[in-house]
Amino acid sequence: MGQKADGARKGWLTTFCVGNVGYELMYEFYKNFENFFLTEICAFSTGVTTGITTVINAIKVFLTPAVGVAIDKDPFKARDKHTPWIVGMPVFLGLAFILMAWGAWKGGGGTLFVLSMYVIFQLFAPFLSNGYRSAIPSMARNSNEASFLAAGVNTGSNIGRVLAGIIAPVIMVKLSADGVNEDAQGFFWAVVVSVILSIVVYWLSAYAVKKTIRPDRLRDFRQIASEAGAKAKSNALSIGEIFKQVFTDKNIMIPFIFGVCLIFRTFVVAPTAPYYYSYVVGDMLEYATFSTATNVAGVIAVIVGPLFLVKVAKNNLKGTMLLFTVCVILCHLSLLIVGHDKNWFLVTMTLGNFFYQCNSVLIFTAFVNAVDVSELRQRKLGKKDVASGTAMSLHWTAVMVAQVLGVYVRNVGLQLAGYEGANTVATAEFADGLIKMYAIVPTIFLVFSFITILFYNLTPEYMEKVHAELDPLRAADSAGASKSE
Repeated sequence: MGQKADGARKGWLTTFCVGNVGYELMYEFYKNFENFFLTEICAFSTGVTTGITTVINAIKVFLTPAVGVAIDKDPFKARDKHTPWIVGMPVFLGLAFILMAWGAWKGGGGTLFVLSMYVIFQLFAPFLSNGYRSAIPSMARNSNEASFLAAGVNTGSNIGRVLAGIIAPVIMVKLSADGVNEDAQGFFWAVVVSVILSIVVYWLSAYAVKKTIRPDRLRDFRQIASEAGAKAKSNALSIGEIFKQVFTDKNIMIPFIFGVCLIFRTFVVAPTAPYYYSYVVGDMLEYATFSTATNVAGVIAVIVGPLFLVKVAKNNLKGTMLLFTVCVILCHLSLLIVGHDKNWFLVTMTLGNFFYQCNSVLIFTAFVNAVDVSELRQRKLGKKDVASGTAMSLHWTAVMVAQVLGVYVRNVGLQLAGYEGANTVATAEFADGLIKMYAIVPTIFLVFSFITILFYNLTPEYMEKVHAELDPLRAADSAGASKSE
């Protein structure tokens, strides 16, 4: 009976991870084609595009931690603080995304309408990402489950990227007005399909949270009805405590800084790839091959990375992250030699994404480790709550900071390379500029990643001691909560 229950729980934990497929179907699609959408379909100049995206993303840098605080404060007073965001935000964001694409296709309300939908989609995206990912510490009963969820979420991301890489370019071309060249009509239908799939998998994920969340992380409706009571108030975290718990914790800030410098890579490489295949290769459909190959490598990396960490590196997280960072650097620098050949470009970037995604799994592990250490510290102070929403939001904040930097750098790079919007002519000079951008700029930031992770000190031995104290406390609280219901 116990084995069946454990098997069912593992199945629901896996179902939760499927939710990230939905996020990538919307976000990866949006991220990879954002620049292309604004410059090619909406006909904005690169200067205007840079200004719009930089301002929006700069706002999100400061907004994202506030979103984490909002999740921790649980404004919906729901049974748990995660599922309202997982259920509602895909519908809200999906509608904004569809209306944005429809406005560009049909001219619904003109540029102002399209930009309004674009801003809504941008600013509210962190509620979905943080609401979903902050559930990981609330679901995991021990370090093994935390690692399983971290790997599973990254697997979901890569599967979603594969699907987005296939769905977006194929539908954009096949359902375009002439069925040959990507246009606003094809973009709209690609958005519709992606949004529908995203909503379905997120709702499955929300149900999985309901089936697996630890009882000590559930609200007692009797306490809510009596306005929480003195005991609940004493265990609640104030906004000041939330910020202090997160932003003064070196264990959380190190993976945050590492993540900014590492994730910067993807905001240069992925969004510039459509330009490479449109103007250098001359066939947008080959982008589907690029996206599929790089993201299949990412799926494999999610499996190989943790196995390498355990079997080869003996759980030496710091050393493993340093090794993978060096490998990504070498892949990018090799483009200076082989980048002009589309086949070698594909091979090199596929390998680069493999090592990059290995590190992406380990970033999650580093964040979850930091949250666990923070939770044990809180429990020793007599509090059971931990600012998991805010702490995990820093992963997304790292993405936002990287995006601000990446948007600015890639658009400046495109201008320097000779990009002139839809009037751009494919030239050898333009190809050289793109390849140098791929090779040199990510390398600079990856070097900073390497330096930052040198200061990470949550060793395997230390985390074993943490969980030797924390796991029994969690189990006791969960058992007590189950009996009281």
